[in-house]
This record gives sequence, C-alpha cells and structure tokens, in this order.
Amino acid sequence: MKKIIPAIFLFSAGSYAAAIPEAQLKEMWLSPKDAAEKLSVDMSFAEKLGQMLMVDIRSWDEDSSESKTPFIEMNTHVSKMMTDYHLGSVILFRENLINTPQTVELINNFQHARTNLPLFISTDQEGGYVTRLRVGTEMPGNMALGATGVADLAKQAGNIHGYELTSLGFNFNFGPVVDVNNNQNNPVIGVRSYSDDPILVGKLARSYIEGIHQYPVLTSLKHFPGHGNVASDTHFALPSVNTDKASWQQTELKPFVDVMPDTDAIMTAHVVVPALDSTLLTNIKGEKVGTPATLSKAILTDTLRNQLKFDGLILTDAMDMGAITGNFDRHWSIKQAILAGNDIVLMPIGIKDSASIEQLGELYAYLQAEAEKDPVLKRRIEDSAQRVIYTKLSKRISPAPHDAATAETIVASKAHKDLENAISEQAITLIKNDRVLPYALKAQNNIMVFSDEGPRNELINKHLAQIANELKVGLNVKDQVVKLDQDTLTTEEIEQQLQDQQLVILATYNLKLNPANAQRIIDVANKQNIPLVVIATRNPYDIAYLSGVKANIAIYGITGFDVTNNVRNSLETNIRSGLRTLFKGPTGESLATPHGKLPVDIKTPDNNNVLYPRGYGLTAL
Repeated sequence: MKKIIPAIFLFSAGSYAAAIPEAQLKEMWLSPKDAAEKLSVDMSFAEKLGQMLMVDIRSWDEDSSESKTPFIEMNTHVSKMMTDYHLGSVILFRENLINTPQTVELINNFQHARTNLPLFISTDQEGGYVTRLRVGTEMPGNMALGATGVADLAKQAGNIHGYELTSLGFNFNFGPVVDVNNNQNNPVIGVRSYSDDPILVGKLARSYIEGIHQYPVLTSLKHFPGHGNVASDTHFALPSVNTDKASWQQTELKPFVDVMPDTDAIMTAHVVVPALDSTLLTNIKGEKVGTPATLSKAILTDTLRNQLKFDGLILTDAMDMGAITGNFDRHWSIKQAILAGNDIVLMPIGIKDSASIEQLGELYAYLQAEAEKDPVLKRRIEDSAQRVIYTKLSKRISPAPHDAATAETIVASKAHKDLENAISEQAITLIKNDRVLPYALKAQNNIMVFSDEGPRNELINKHLAQIANELKVGLNVKDQVVKLDQDTLTTEEIEQQLQDQQLVILATYNLKLNPANAQRIIDVANKQNIPLVVIATRNPYDIAYLSGVKANIAIYGITGFDVTNNVRNSLETNIRSGLRTLFKGPTGESLATPHGKLPVDIKTPDNNNVLYPRGYGLTAL
C-alpha cells in the first residue's frame, strides 16, 4: 500500500507566512524582478507550490453527502485551507456569483484569507456563450463581434468586461479565445471563436485586450496550440488535431503569435497535435494515446517558451476535464503538467468538503516527495513560482477590498446594457431571404415558435411581446419544445400545430446530419404557404443541414451553456436583436436592419464545398 505523507508534515509553524502589508507591496512593485527573486528564495516548498495552484470551490458540503450547496460565502474550512496551503489563486464560477454585493464580499474575504501575496481571482467572462456573472454585461460573444468586423466594438466589449470585473475584485479574466473555428462540427468552440480567419481573430482579440487592459485585469489567450479544428469536446474526450505543421503555423498558430505580445498569459488545450508532439502515452486503461498539449514539454516549453519566446504565464486548462481524468492518474498528470512548462495548474482538485482538502494535502505531499527525487521538477516549481510572483508584482495585483455600493453602479449598468444591444444589432446576419423578411404584422397575429428548450421559447415570447407593445399590435404566440435534430414529430402532428398560424419561427441550435423534426416542420410550412424563418441561435451553420429554407438569420448565441456543470444562462441581447430584424416597423423597414457578415464559411456537410462564404450577408430590402 502506498504511504501518504500526512499534510501536517508539510506545514510546520515556521512555514506560515503572514500576508504582506500593502505598503510593503507598493515598495516591491517598484522593483518587481528583484523583489520576486528575493521573495521566492525565502519561500518554503509549500508556499511556492501554493502560488502555482488555482482552485475552484463551486459547492460545499461538510457532510460529504450527495447534495450540493453552492459556495457563495466564506467559511472557516475554506479560509483555513487558503492559509494552510498558501494558495495563490482562485477561479470562480456562476455558482459562486449570485449578485454584486455577494460577489464583492466573497472576493474580499478570499483576499483576507491569503498568506503572503495577493491572490489571483479569476473567472471566464469571455462574453456570449461563456459568461460567469449572473448579474453583469455579457456582450453578444466573440463570433457576433466577428460578424460586425469592427475592431472598436471588440475593444468596447473588453473595456466593459474589465470595468465590471475589476469593480467586483477580479484581476484575471480567461479570455479572449483565439482559437480559429475552422471545423464547423466543432462541439466546444464554435461561437466562442471570432472567426475561421486567423487574421480577423488576431485583430479582434488584440482590440479586446486593449479594452480590458484599461483596467487592472490580466488576460489569457486560449487554447494553445489551437482548439478550433476538433470534432469532440475535451470536457469528455481527448481529441486530436490532425494537421501538418505548415498548416498549423498558417492557421492555428497565427493569432497566438499576433496577439502574444499583448497578453499576460496563455492557457493550454487538452488536445493531441501529432505534428508538434508524436509521443504516445499509456493511459489508465492500458491504451496508447497521444500526448495532450497540456502535458507536452515539446509543445509548451520547446515551442511556446523557447521557439516563440513567450515570457508570460502558461496555465493549464482545467485539470478535472475528461480529456485528462479519463486517461491519466491525477497526481501524475499534475506533475507532468508542471514538467511540461505550466506555471499555474488550474483546478487540480475540486474542493467541495473536508475530504477534498485532505486530497489537496496528499497532492502537496506527493509533489514534495517527487521534487526531492527529481531536481528537474524541483527547479520547474521554483521557476514557475517565481514567474507567478513576478507577474503579481509587476502587474501590481492588489488585495485592497472593493466596495459593493460602487460596484452596483457599474455592473450591468444601463449604459453597458445599451451598448451590449447596439453591438448585437450590428452582428445579426441575414443568410437567406426569399421575400419573407421583413414581415409585416397585422392588427392581430398568430405565431408558432419551435425550439429545443423551454428557456429559448420563454425568451422569444418575452421579446415578441415587447415588439407587439412597441408596434401596438396583438400577438397570439404558441410555442412547442421539440428536439429538432431528432425524428419524433409526424407530419400530421405538425399540421395540427400550424393550423391557423400566420408565421413560424424555428429556433435551431447546432444542427447536424438529418435533423428530421426541423426539416419536417419546414416542409409542412412550405406546403401550407406559411412564412417560416429559421433562427440559427448558436453556430450559424444550421442552414447547411436543411433544405427549402426561405428565410434564415444567424444571431450567434441565445442560451449559454456551461457544459462543465449544466448551468444555463440566457443571452437576451442576441435574441432581442435577432427578432427585431424580422418585423417591419412603422416606416416599412425592419425594426433593426441586419448588418452582420458571416465571419466563417458555411460549408456542405461533407466540408467539400462552400455554400455561403465568409463575408456574406444580405439586408432585408
């Protein structure tokens, strides 16, 4: 039986380090390199390792039962953990962020619980599909910004994210995504990417960073060496990017190189890229698998650090994702991530109870024992700890508490939400229109709405009601939740649903081959001469899998979906702006003219031909 070194052996009384006073910090800010070197020399192994670990605490249940209580306020167990393990970073998720006052208090209490340096307090406020603040300004998302093609709008999105995050106490945002979405079947990136054009991706990402850096919020590009050309989701599987090195350099690498001088950090991808590292590993099932970039010294140290000369922080994607946990031992994979060149290990152990804190102690003991045997590992930990310390000092990361009342005047302010709507209106893209749009509403109207989920129907109903009120017309809206990519509805059932309807809204969501229900709805509407508009609510590619569509818009996001824990959040601005392009206003033009141009090619399902090229977009007139 493997002997575990008790965590208490790691933390003698002499290893505790008091929080560095703000006055002393300000002196260190003046000479960050010298201060970082001196500070790291004086730190214990546990303190150095603590600077490298970024933990998440989404829920807390002291009894270790099946129930999950969201972690929204500091408790003595977590406070003691932060102190005992000298943890240097925390990542917060939607579960942790209920409202503005609660968020400010939680972050203030995390900083109060620190030892030595201020904490990195991070989150993933990418905008659009991936947003963490429940109360905040999401912005319509990266591909929507790509559809506008306007760099200044990306800068304004970054500026608002930076202003809101810093007012809450965050100092690290994991974005922008610079993955090039050159695979329309990509299940995890999609609208998180600006475009399938690496030049446009780099242009908008630089502008976003320029905006967010007007505030003391660090950025991290993701996901190196490129996550856009995969067909599986790393939350669940270990995908490969099967491209040659020259193609990778021209496409996936280009935006990283273009934006690298502007960012503070780069996050890795749990993807295998044989062209960069063909080494095979044996997974926990005894199978031979490729080496994911997160664990690859060839990719992170030899390529990113040495060849590309990136001198910022390198951090892993979440180490609890299926691509890693489904293939490798947890302790070994974390050690390998450090050896590969990562400076921060993200989410090494999900902290949720006292038992998981004990597991954290076992990880410290394991790495200390390994470092004592392996001078390379020991040196890597020392180097990365010093880089983290230097970054905190050179970027002047402060532990100063934030004021909830001030934050409430900033976060989700009317000015921010108005700009959010203005940007989303510029993004809506009209892909197909055979004399259907803009649709003229009568005094009384019957509209049928189909989508995959109730929350989407609720949003559509809400904003249709606002349009009806604005135009002073009556709307009788029926809706049905139906899995559009399945084959469950009969023609007769659809005919009954469409009886007496005057307009059909079909809100699709990432269709794949043979979306039978969606196609059958279109066929029945066409047969009965009922106008039907398809709203591609996430990726714009849905029209490639349908026939007979007479009107189609892309809105680049409607209901966000945090796949790591099935928590949804609604992106109202996208559906609001999309619906406004459908209807004639008092002047005879649409309430909102669709200005967007496709930021990606829409290809045939076999990827052999382009149906609608990047840069394509109609107007309703």
